[in-house]
Amino acid sequence: MGGVSVDSGGKGGRKSVDSNVNMVPMIDLLISVIAFLLMTAVWVQTGALQAQQPKGAPDNGPPSQAQPQEQLKVRIFTDGRLQVGQNAGDQKDIAATQSHAGTPTVDGNELRTELARRHGAEASRNEVHLQPEGGVKYEYIIKVMDVVYDVWSTPPPPAGRLIRDQVMIRFL
Repeated sequence: MGGVSVDSGGKGGRKSVDSNVNMVPMIDLLISVIAFLLMTAVWVQTGALQAQQPKGAPDNGPPSQAQPQEQLKVRIFTDGRLQVGQNAGDQKDIAATQSHAGTPTVDGNELRTELARRHGAEASRNEVHLQPEGGVKYEYIIKVMDVVYDVWSTPPPPAGRLIRDQVMIRFL
């Protein structure tokens, strides 16, 4: 059994005081702490992702600090109105037209003209954000999406390329 003897001397007629400190529990604790540290070091190492750039890939340097492009939003209201724009000062209102059944329909020509104008101004834009109100019918949203796809597919995409590859519609 491991222990440490502490001798106090015992001079001057006093009896010596020997005390034994048991070292086994301290060694057990030390071994368990070392084992814990080794295991966590292994887990941290395996949790790390070793990523490298492929050989021959161009080095573009630090990422550019380009200004993010403002989102082109099409807001769809329950009464059939549409608003197209990037920000509050840029909104263009498109009035709703009523179908023969009295439900609002998309004025495809006016929406198509406005979207084509904005797409022509920034041909690199490939995202359109739709923001429908809560009570808008799905058929109305689909009609607006069809107009967006129609504008971005003019002229028709090359063979093998889908329209959805040219524009991404996101919902806000």
